[in-house]
Amino acid sequence: MNFRKCIRLLGTSLLTMGIMAGCAKQDKPLINSASTDSEIKDELVISMGTRPPGEFDPRKRWGLYSQSQIIHSTLLKKTSELEIVGDYAKEYEVSDDGLIWTFYLNDNFKFSNGAPVTAEDVKFTYEMLKEDGVSWDLSFLTEIEVKDEKTMLFHLAEPRSTFFAQLTEIVILPKDHYGDNYSENPIGSGPYMLVQWDKDQQAIFEVNPYYHGKTPYFKKFTLLFLDENAALAAAKNGTVDLIYTLPEFADQKIDGFKLFSYESNDVRGVSMPTQKSGYGTTQQGYPIGNDVTSDIAIRKAMFIGLDREEMVNTVLNGHGKKAYSLVDKMPWWNEETAVEDNRVEEANKILEEAGWIDTDKDGIREKGGVKAAFKLYHPSADVVRTNTAIVVSEQAKKLGIDIELVGSNWDEMQTVMYSNPVLFAGGRHHPHQFHSMHNPALAGISYDNIVYYNNPTVMGYMEKAMHASTQEEANKYWKLAQWDGKTGASGLGDVPFVWLIRLDHIHIGDARINVGDQPIHTHGHEWSLLANIAEWTWDSEAAAE
Repeated sequence: MNFRKCIRLLGTSLLTMGIMAGCAKQDKPLINSASTDSEIKDELVISMGTRPPGEFDPRKRWGLYSQSQIIHSTLLKKTSELEIVGDYAKEYEVSDDGLIWTFYLNDNFKFSNGAPVTAEDVKFTYEMLKEDGVSWDLSFLTEIEVKDEKTMLFHLAEPRSTFFAQLTEIVILPKDHYGDNYSENPIGSGPYMLVQWDKDQQAIFEVNPYYHGKTPYFKKFTLLFLDENAALAAAKNGTVDLIYTLPEFADQKIDGFKLFSYESNDVRGVSMPTQKSGYGTTQQGYPIGNDVTSDIAIRKAMFIGLDREEMVNTVLNGHGKKAYSLVDKMPWWNEETAVEDNRVEEANKILEEAGWIDTDKDGIREKGGVKAAFKLYHPSADVVRTNTAIVVSEQAKKLGIDIELVGSNWDEMQTVMYSNPVLFAGGRHHPHQFHSMHNPALAGISYDNIVYYNNPTVMGYMEKAMHASTQEEANKYWKLAQWDGKTGASGLGDVPFVWLIRLDHIHIGDARINVGDQPIHTHGHEWSLLANIAEWTWDSEAAAE
């Protein structure tokens, strides 16, 4: 099969649909013009993808593309060098035993409605998210103490080295304003505020007049919710200044535009349910387990037998890297897990020795009357995941594994992902996601540990990492949790996920936009190109590459 031809055809068909969607009737007209030839420009029109889940409410997670943190403050924040510094907390200290975190607060922070940000707002936010317990695991917090207006203490039941990550991500909500409809009218203390919200169409942001920091250069920007295909059409007709786009469109030439490409640890792979069918159901009643993927031989064969280089070249058009884990290139990554792949002969030997034999010569192996066949769900609106699934299915045939592709959506996939493989994604600036995706205590809770992985040795290492007093010590245990020479949550060990490719984040935009320093990007939400938009400037002298 010609993978590239298949992928190109898929992108072409979606382009037509995307343009139609982008031309839908608007109650309020979208901005019709983007950059001009003028020397000075202080407004932008941007497309980063379709409307993300969660939008501006941390109880519903925080949405993609950093938009929640654009309008909110956090206790701590990360710089473009990934250094953790103070935000609303100007200083902090951690007790020697790691159980008391003390924060000394700024007194010049105000919400966009002019009300001061207070310690009580912080206390409300964290206690609300802890009680909700769906999107954030804050169960280790025993008490949040407001000592005075400028000092507050977080008491922990046990040391938690990844708490830093949550402190940089959980936005501070106004206690007196927050409610069930908060996403439609969010109020924060970040550099921008939301001034118009046309659901599924656009969000318009303007500078927060009460912002405590340096006033952003761009006084206004509009975020259009377009799929990548419609966004490309909008860039070509001059209605947007910058777009996030598909790797296959990275070579498109648009007058006055250039490529903004950044390495990421944004990985794609296949989740592999580790338990057999009949294991039980989730709290929501969804079935758990799969009789094929629960066999480690199937998982190991796919990990070493698939050809990642072909996926990078076809699915990503060369704009990406092979992926072997959830934490590739991070300081806590165990580099031993990056093994040679496309070992088809060895993969087939693993399957045969495990009893998976094609006895009826139909090209599909069997074991104990069970065919080496399963469904692979993928979000049909996501071109990269869809194309990755296509290539995985074709390559798996060489292993005698039959994969039926099911184009779906996340509403449906949340009901089947505990019993069926899903084209999954991840990658963060911290190891907390690795912990949650392999922690048996979190199995079946939202997107945490959807494969119901349970390895006591791995859990022991992760607990030591969480309780470590230094990041260096924690990293040692994170690496052991991936592979200690005998076991681990990696391709060398139990293979709960078959990670495949790591995307470059591709954008096309006006060459005069200066996006500042960018670190390695993450999966969508934690650090996107927009994360530091308050630092962007306009360079009238810059030229397209």
